[in-house]
Amino acid sequence: MRNLQSLMPYLRRHRLIIGIGVLVAGLSAGLSAVPPYLLGEAVEELSRGGVTIQLLGWYGGLIIASAIADSVFKFWMRRLVGGSAYDIEYELRNDLFQQFLRLDQGFYGTNHTGDLMARMTNDLSAVRQMLGPGVTSIVSSGLSFLFVGILMLRMDLQLGLLALVLLPLISVSFVLLGQRLRDRFLLVQDQFGKISTRAQENFSGIRTIKAYAQEDAELGVFGEANREYQRLNLRYVLLSALVWPLMTLLLSLTVALVLIVGGQAVAAGTLSLGDFVRFNAYLALLTWPMIALGWTVTLVQQGSASMARIAEVLHRPPAIASARDAATPTRVVGDIEFRNVGMRYNDTWLLRDISLRVPAGSTTAIVGATGAGKTTLINLIGRVLDPTEGQVLVDGVDVRLWPLETLRSGIGYVPQDTFLFSVPLHENVTFGRVDAEDAEIDQALLVSQLVNDLPQFPNGLKTMLGERGVTLSGGQKQRTAIARAVLRNPSILVLDDAMSSVDTHTAAEILRNLRGVMRDRTSLLIAQRIATVKDADQIVVLHNGVIVERGGHAELVQQNGWYAAMYKRELLQAELEEGD
Repeated sequence: MRNLQSLMPYLRRHRLIIGIGVLVAGLSAGLSAVPPYLLGEAVEELSRGGVTIQLLGWYGGLIIASAIADSVFKFWMRRLVGGSAYDIEYELRNDLFQQFLRLDQGFYGTNHTGDLMARMTNDLSAVRQMLGPGVTSIVSSGLSFLFVGILMLRMDLQLGLLALVLLPLISVSFVLLGQRLRDRFLLVQDQFGKISTRAQENFSGIRTIKAYAQEDAELGVFGEANREYQRLNLRYVLLSALVWPLMTLLLSLTVALVLIVGGQAVAAGTLSLGDFVRFNAYLALLTWPMIALGWTVTLVQQGSASMARIAEVLHRPPAIASARDAATPTRVVGDIEFRNVGMRYNDTWLLRDISLRVPAGSTTAIVGATGAGKTTLINLIGRVLDPTEGQVLVDGVDVRLWPLETLRSGIGYVPQDTFLFSVPLHENVTFGRVDAEDAEIDQALLVSQLVNDLPQFPNGLKTMLGERGVTLSGGQKQRTAIARAVLRNPSILVLDDAMSSVDTHTAAEILRNLRGVMRDRTSLLIAQRIATVKDADQIVVLHNGVIVERGGHAELVQQNGWYAAMYKRELLQAELEEGD
């Protein structure tokens, strides 16, 4: 039950409605005992031979009236408690989604998307089932057992004790198997997350799968995962199925013993026929609550297991968050400084002894071979990562002391791997500025040269994109990301190899348009093409996570070092392409 402690704040907020529901359940449990009592009275009248049609009609009418009243109370019990369960599910889903947005990228690097989606869907549904049908069943069954049990004991102590000892064995059988049911259900949920992840990755990477003709191979992998899901489900279902035959056996045993003992009491004259009929009616009345109570144990086990998976996310502190003593600057100006920065992953240093100043309003280019640490260095500015040692300062303040929202709102970032949402193109462009004017949008499209592609789209900016922008080419996706960053009007503009999929001519046009944009803001360029970075105020060459050269284009070419070698290779490649 420790897993359910995370639900207490939600239950406290709805305690009034749930309390009224419990009160209504108590009234319903009391009313449910009325028909068996009336039936016993009618049988007593029959046994005395004084029954008239009017009297039978009176008893029948009272039984119907009490059943109608009981149904009304049961409806409101489910309406109040079940409605609260849906409200709690709604609040939990909102809180869980908010937590997902708050968690750092390291969390998503170690958790599969399908598993996270399973927590948002199947696990939340299991918690709702526990709080809705589960709670109503526990309350209704518990109160019915209490009220009817007292009546049975007052009627015949020996017979009542016999029934009240045997009936709970039905629920106990569920409890004994509950832990194993919980463990198997947890395995089922984990495997469901895995196959959901596999399906989601296949949908997102459908172009690659088809390009490499891997449909059959992926079908085989998915089939194996699906077969494992089926196997785990069967193990869970088989264990659940064991409960029902056991329940039927215990019920039959109880009825048989009550018939033998009660029949002897009637024959001996110690128990009237009416009381015996009434007792059996009470016994039948308690049959479903005992079944429901056992079923509820399964719901609680499932809900507890699911709540543990949800709480694992809800209670996970983000590795990167705003400090409690965060500074209170209102906006980013753009002065950036790296002071003896080092970044280590496991036992490998990705960056070491990085000291670099990027004055506000200047343009700095970072070049180097793949894996040199360029993107890692850039990610430290917006606190996608935190350095292992040293400091990263923006406007003289350590980024760890900046409020995250303020810091990141001042940065426009265009990654090499562009992500677009499956919404109209217009919403992707205005993602960071939903209130942008049409003139601003037009200017951003012009700067990114995406304006040249608009006639190709069937509905222009209103064209709906596929998942992750699958309907666009690589270059169109990158230009959409550039337009999105430019429209945001950030103080710091970061282009992380943002034109790698754009042809040389279009890249030159984008750079020409970007010069006006970069003139008033701090710009950081990561690129493989020297033509992209040669006009930067300073160029930094990274090699194996260390700065090996820095300076202007002409200065670095004269040094005849790493940068000059890259420049010569690019010139040679250009000459070969011209020759072809």
